[in-house]
Amino acid sequence: MKRRTVGIIANPESGRDIRRLVAHASVFDNMEKVSIVERLLLILQELGVERVIGMPETFGIIPGAKRAMEDHLNIEVELIDMKVFGDWRDTYKATEVLREEASVIVVIGGDGTNRIVAKACGETPIIPISTGTNNVFPYMIEATIAGEAVAAIATGVVKPEEGTYRTKRIELFEDGELRDIALIDAAATTHSFVGSKAVWKPEYLKELVVTRCSPSNIGLSSIAGILREVTEGDDLGLYLEIGRGKQVKAPIAPGVFKRVLVGEVKEIPLGEEVEICTSPTLFALDDEREVEMDGEITARLTREGPRVIDYRKTLRLAAERGFFGD
Repeated sequence: MKRRTVGIIANPESGRDIRRLVAHASVFDNMEKVSIVERLLLILQELGVERVIGMPETFGIIPGAKRAMEDHLNIEVELIDMKVFGDWRDTYKATEVLREEASVIVVIGGDGTNRIVAKACGETPIIPISTGTNNVFPYMIEATIAGEAVAAIATGVVKPEEGTYRTKRIELFEDGELRDIALIDAAATTHSFVGSKAVWKPEYLKELVVTRCSPSNIGLSSIAGILREVTEGDDLGLYLEIGRGKQVKAPIAPGVFKRVLVGEVKEIPLGEEVEICTSPTLFALDDEREVEMDGEITARLTREGPRVIDYRKTLRLAAERGFFGD
């Protein structure tokens, strides 16, 4: 039964990639993720959630939280029965299961983790808690507050259609076939291999498509954000030609401020496609090198991303309905 059941996907690898070596990104310790789950479990059980289902992974974040809480835990907590690979396949498989079993999925990770979840979560709402590197998509939010909002949705006090919003995404097509998606940005690069995935050298960038951007972002979307701000609520995105034209300086990684040449900049309304001229190319999706493409490549902006909890609106409605009363 989905009602009063919450899923948790905690990625042990988020906040630990090569940008700790080539940039100045901070390390997000897995013990802090254990602490996040502890606080979530305490709030969820206090506010009426009956069951939590978690993704098994290589560190043991959820089992660690259960052990730490000992006699204070009254809520039913279990792990999905699945093979653990220690990579993106765990997140994808767990999301497929939680889409059917849980009424809300809590995602503890960065943009990359949320991109994988977005490919499999369907209509099940998510709340993304930031523990990654660039963190444009997930919230920088205390787990206690996230837990309150999750409980309000999971118990039915606030309906999903009231307390969530549909996000944008970039859909990438190769010869007319959908190959992959991105939630924040998709960059056509001249990299020849995936390697460490992270992108921190602007000389490899050729074209960039973003769903949202701001000068307050870190990562590739900050390049567009220096020129113009586009919010999640705007029914458009931007396309940028990179490598020639006007020079801007942008924080493309933590502590890394780079000069980037930007040529053509144009709006992409929802539903419209833009041609990607760099082919063959290795695409960086949400700042991580992921997929090689050849042939005719197009990018389309849609509002078919995951349904995300608007925690401020949800908590306001929950308070008005007496959710936090005696």
